Amino acid sequence: MISTATAFLKHKKINAEDFVFLCFVGVFLTMPVGTAPPTIFGALALVLWLFSGKVLKVRSFFHQSWFWPVIAFIILPWMGLLYAPDSGGFTISYAKKTYYWLFCLALASLSFETLEPRKLIHAFLFGVALNACVGILQVVGVIAPKQGWFSGLTRGYNTVSVYLILAILVCSFYYRDTEEVRKQTGLVGLMILYFFHLIFMESRTGYLTFIILFPFMLKILFRKIIVWKLAIVCMIIIGAMFLSPVVKKRVALTVSQLKYHLNAEPNKAWGKEYTVQQDRFYMWHIAVQIFLENPIIGVGTGGYSAVVKERGKADDPTIAHPHSNILYMAVSYGVIGLLAFVWFFGELFRNALRQRETALGHFILCAALVLFINGLFNTTILDAGTLLLLSPVVGLQRSLSDFREGGQPSCLKPA
Repeated sequence: MISTATAFLKHKKINAEDFVFLCFVGVFLTMPVGTAPPTIFGALALVLWLFSGKVLKVRSFFHQSWFWPVIAFIILPWMGLLYAPDSGGFTISYAKKTYYWLFCLALASLSFETLEPRKLIHAFLFGVALNACVGILQVVGVIAPKQGWFSGLTRGYNTVSVYLILAILVCSFYYRDTEEVRKQTGLVGLMILYFFHLIFMESRTGYLTFIILFPFMLKILFRKIIVWKLAIVCMIIIGAMFLSPVVKKRVALTVSQLKYHLNAEPNKAWGKEYTVQQDRFYMWHIAVQIFLENPIIGVGTGGYSAVVKERGKADDPTIAHPHSNILYMAVSYGVIGLLAFVWFFGELFRNALRQRETALGHFILCAALVLFINGLFNTTILDAGTLLLLSPVVGLQRSLSDFREGGQPSCLKPA
């Protein structure tokens, strides 16, 4: 069947690789508008990848260091089915999500010697800008917000905040990389647009991620900056965030929730018992307990939800996962999961850092930083919106010079 499809493509003089690449341009372009459009583009890319025979190129990845952590992330959820306490619920759903990693392999199979990965970055920036414009129209009342959120064309806010922060970091690199005043002005305008939309999102983890990474952004913009000047600029930006009534509301809620825990009974505060007053404390507290009781292999894929439901009260809400990448891997797969997590992000950071002075290396590095830091408070390796970003970004490692066609990563090259 594959040979027949390949013959058809050749007969029609259609370059399947170009079509796969264009599909991924569509993935990056439509990420900010929801999960359905980029998933459709990704599925189309997979069909072309399979029937054009590009899937056979996966064999060439075996000697490349970025490939094996991805395989670990694919295998662990299916292995976790063997000992999960609940075969239904979230168990199968989480295992099925490993198909997103096929996007990674399909993108990595392309010949980046002839294609331009920068087009993927530009498509992403344009898509985020388009969604931010719609979000701002919602803020000013021209367009009705979705479910009360100024999230633009999509629903929810955490994934959108991840995209916005990444877009700001990428624009800061492009700003430093160009000397044309017109381009610099446009990039400053984009960063302001992204920032304005960010502070009208209700994502507290988004605010925290941005604040943590803002000094890094200034370091990108200005290679040499005095510490006290850096501190002043950071204070100004944080102050500017409080111009948004949404930020004020979310910060006030956080303060009131923290006050609750400071004044609550010791046996109920800080996650010892479920409460709507910052339920993440409860998620994290019980996740640590479950990990300590099952430290080697965890409780399996989706097992966290079943165990929490069993230990909680009858009227407690269903909690799908602990809202933390590290805790999710620890509670699901134990020490094995933690090692896979460190291996995965360690490889991603290491490869991107080597080429951080290139646009593509910088994009991969920033995506890894945003997803890692935000993932301390959310399960970005599991949520569909952030997986749609993480998977192809990991595949883009193959386009770095160390992993180009016929090459080996420098760590594997003979001395």
